[in-house]
Amino acid sequence: MWNLDKRAFCLVLDNASSNDACIKELFASTSIKDDLPVQGKLFHQRCGCHILNLIVQDGLDTLDDEINGVRNTMKYIRHSQARMEKFKLACSQVNVPYKQPAWDVPTRWNSTFLMLELALELKQAICRYASLDKRYSIKISDFQWEAVHALVAELKVFYGATLKLSGTKYPTLNLFFTEFSTVLDPRCKIAVVEYYMKELCPETCDLFINNLRNCMKEMFDEYVEANADGASNQNQDRLSKSQKTGASTTNIISNTRAGLKDFIKEKKNSDGPKSELDEYLGDALISLFKFLQFSVIFILFLMNIGSDLDQASVDEEFDILTWWKMKVPKYPVLSRLARDILAVPISTVASESAFSTSGRVLSPVRNSLSDESIEALLCAQDWLRASITENGEHFGETLWTNEGCGYEG
Repeated sequence: MWNLDKRAFCLVLDNASSNDACIKELFASTSIKDDLPVQGKLFHQRCGCHILNLIVQDGLDTLDDEINGVRNTMKYIRHSQARMEKFKLACSQVNVPYKQPAWDVPTRWNSTFLMLELALELKQAICRYASLDKRYSIKISDFQWEAVHALVAELKVFYGATLKLSGTKYPTLNLFFTEFSTVLDPRCKIAVVEYYMKELCPETCDLFINNLRNCMKEMFDEYVEANADGASNQNQDRLSKSQKTGASTTNIISNTRAGLKDFIKEKKNSDGPKSELDEYLGDALISLFKFLQFSVIFILFLMNIGSDLDQASVDEEFDILTWWKMKVPKYPVLSRLARDILAVPISTVASESAFSTSGRVLSPVRNSLSDESIEALLCAQDWLRASITENGEHFGETLWTNEGCGYEG
């Protein structure tokens, strides 16, 4: 009904082998690959949030003892009302605002981060509680507390990035630029990607950059060809209309001018002019100082130095969507390419949220709705939420609630 096979640009999936097999089967059993840019080389994209999750999970495995110590402490205090009252006393004795202890869901690293962050706020009260409850035998050394503090500082970066990239009411790929480098960001381009590739994978950097340039050129050439076909069709339509009016003399003049224009264009091409892509990549980086400032802060985060700095405050006002919109006259074809790429969601959260919403609309009690009714309900709900947001009221689902880690409120 919607001809999705003709309109698809890419498919964002979790980083699982079963999804890889699914894409291969899709290409083998359908002709969708023929309508995709660069023959589907960019069709299968991995969910950015899922990749961040895999990175964090590997990091958490190295601090099992510290995390288990905090988790068991939270569970111990919450076990009975008497222990809770004693913990309230410990908070008052060390002048720490009382908060209910909460533990995490081990399979959800975000809840582990919230638990550890809360534990640091209650650190003095937990240490005081150890002296008030003789049965409390869980020991968390000063060294382990320091490890927890360092871990929270690192997880805070990933937590903030995940929240940004998990939006369901706005484009997310453009937000990806504030967390990583990419070629279509005029502050970064290939130079910045090349720099970090040399730092991370020096042995494969040259091959990677060469493949990246070739892929971009191939994709840009396809857009140039599509744009030329569209312009040619428009010219033919105009020509047919003029033929219907019987203005043969005007047609001869138009054809002559068109031939002259094509000759001049061919002459320019023979002189080797730069394409839009070459001009864009050749232009100087914009806001380079601010971007380098961001890079320094990001490196400090990785080195666990200056974790109290807010990386989002650097060049926060830069809007890459607006930048490309303003550059349409200069890069008419490249801006179309950027428009299509920027429309790609960087995570699967938006689609998963849509399926969750449909499950609430089509319940076991209300399961006889037609396709049109379901579509109308889902669209109306999405539009109402968007209108409420535009009126200044914060509205929308929270990515992670406090229920999973024992929080109240």
